[in-house]
Amino acid sequence: MYRFKNLEVDNPKIELGDLCFKNFYIFTKYRDVAEQSIRQYMEYFATRRPNSPETEKVDRWVKWYQTDNETRKRYMTWQQEIDIAVDLERKRANEAEKLLSEAREQACAEKARADKYEKMLRDLGKL
Repeated sequence: MYRFKNLEVDNPKIELGDLCFKNFYIFTKYRDVAEQSIRQYMEYFATRRPNSPETEKVDRWVKWYQTDNETRKRYMTWQQEIDIAVDLERKRANEAEKLLSEAREQACAEKARADKYEKMLRDLGKL
């Protein structure tokens, strides 16, 4: 198991203190975990064999979700909606970047034209 918390990058002695922790479990190393309840869950996820009343309950839920067509359909639809939303946001970001690039090019062209007119007016003694 790896445990992380939010620290200041340049000075790791400073903690954010938001009580946000991220735990990463290597399920196949369940034998090395001292706490029995965590070990049971890790073993279940590593082997898919329930070994306690709690993991038997999880196993029943997993099997139910795997066999319930309506739930599977909703999950797949939800995943499609996420994919569509991500794609749409990428397109929006690309379009915004394109518009920004065009605006920069136009601003450069306008500045070059203004510089040209300023030089012409200076040459004519008008400035």
